[in-house]
Amino acid sequence: MNNITKLKVLREGLMTSFQDFGILSSQHLGITTSGVMDDYLFKIGNIILFNKLNTPSLEFAIIGPKLKIVSGNLNLVITGNVSFNLIINDKNIKGECFRTYFLKKNDIIDIKSTINSNYGYLCVKNGFLSNSINGSYSTIINANIGANKGKKLLFNQTIKANSSIKSKSYKLENLEYFNQNIIKVIKGPQMNYFKIKDIDKFFKKEFTISKNLNRIGVRLINNIIKPFTSYNIDSEGIIKGSVQVPGDGNPIVLGADHPTIGGYPKIVTIIMDDFRKLIQLPAGKKFKFKEISLEEAEETYFKTNKHLKNIKDKFLVVD
Repeated sequence: MNNITKLKVLREGLMTSFQDFGILSSQHLGITTSGVMDDYLFKIGNIILFNKLNTPSLEFAIIGPKLKIVSGNLNLVITGNVSFNLIINDKNIKGECFRTYFLKKNDIIDIKSTINSNYGYLCVKNGFLSNSINGSYSTIINANIGANKGKKLLFNQTIKANSSIKSKSYKLENLEYFNQNIIKVIKGPQMNYFKIKDIDKFFKKEFTISKNLNRIGVRLINNIIKPFTSYNIDSEGIIKGSVQVPGDGNPIVLGADHPTIGGYPKIVTIIMDDFRKLIQLPAGKKFKFKEISLEEAEETYFKTNKHLKNIKDKFLVVD
């Protein structure tokens, strides 16, 4: 039996790439961490498939890919708020997120679009196959580094995954996730660069997600915030979730493909449990920030990890 499944890319989608937890321990070399934008949905997909949490998957944005199985078999799951169809045994089936499907030669998966959100994940049993960097299968598209030779999926290319045999069909029920409009943050390293009245305005007035959003960052508008000192600081290390304030006063939330250093003051840092919620907000969506303590942020982190560990027992059912 051939242990490799091959898939033909019939449509590449808007921004489809191989991702996992990211490229670790390389920022000192000028290589950003990259990795999935929504680690929760990524983990959920691998949990449903009984994979290791960091099993490489395909991340897509807004418009997804269309793929045809040209050899081998696959157990797969789509996570997110996504519209997709499958052609299995020549039958057109409307797809359901958070449940497994088994595809074989000539079957097709057509991921049309995300719904009121930005990112979704195609996870397969035992993962996709590609080249790696520092043990990671993430792709940094702007730098041409990582999996798939640093490129997003291309029309007509063939990609590979580990084959799997048909198993029970699982699905996740009662998962509440989307439409979050309160984003929790902790104080940033340069919050003291801003006047108290401007900090109050930052938290009390709504921001709007602009059309300028991608894996590098998300520009926020309709709530101008400016430091009382210079908006230029000495460049220093930055991380995913940092909220920088450039000269125009429209904050930028740094994404997974952020630069390794930056020279704008950082007013807050979004906690990782809420970063995934913010990056799913579509352009035009309004929200507010809420400051919490470091202890509350840690509590949220441990609560989410406990939820993920228990998800098979509480939410996963045989379909």
